[in-house]
Amino acid sequence: GLIIDTSSPVVTPKIKAALLLQGYESGEYRFVRRYVPTDCDVIELGGSLGVISCTIRRRIDPARRQFIVEADPRLAKALRRNLAINHCDANVEVIEAAISYDPGDTVSFALGESSVSGRVAADAGSLPTIEVPACTLSQLIARHNLTDFALVSDIEGVEWRILKNDLEALASARMIVMETHDSPGNGSYEDLIAALQATGRFDLIDRHGPVVVLKPKAA
Repeated sequence: GLIIDTSSPVVTPKIKAALLLQGYESGEYRFVRRYVPTDCDVIELGGSLGVISCTIRRRIDPARRQFIVEADPRLAKALRRNLAINHCDANVEVIEAAISYDPGDTVSFALGESSVSGRVAADAGSLPTIEVPACTLSQLIARHNLTDFALVSDIEGVEWRILKNDLEALASARMIVMETHDSPGNGSYEDLIAALQATGRFDLIDRHGPVVVLKPKAA
């Protein structure tokens, strides 16, 4: 039921086909519709084209807030466009930043050739880079006074850094839908899922390949 503007040059024919055939981010889509609580705020890390963003906005109560972090300015523009087209922009803030735990207020971000290939420069090889504002999950929670929120995350491997540097913030969510990724120097997405479970802080509620649903345990 969504209308997605695919006119941006970062939307490749393969991505357009996935959208048309309803295979685009299918695991995240199903899990958001099934598990994200309707009565809490949402932090979404990695808004991309806005398909999952709009799905979240339609899922949660109109009065609840939604904060979407998107580092790629090309995608942030498409994201805002698609939120507006689908009347999903109320109580939504798009934050143009990247999740980073390195020193400094900015981080180098590599602009991928497609909407799914951008990533922090340290993980991106020789792609062209730009400087974008940096923030942590803890900072997002504090800045927006979030006390009851769900987390939806698809940030191309940076979830490893949240696990290593911001576990308490991660475990403060009511529910987590996360697409996990392989990460050079850290391990495969299977390793990440195992590491999350090994903390003893999360119950694995559901899984489809690399996409997991985690429920943090009460402290």
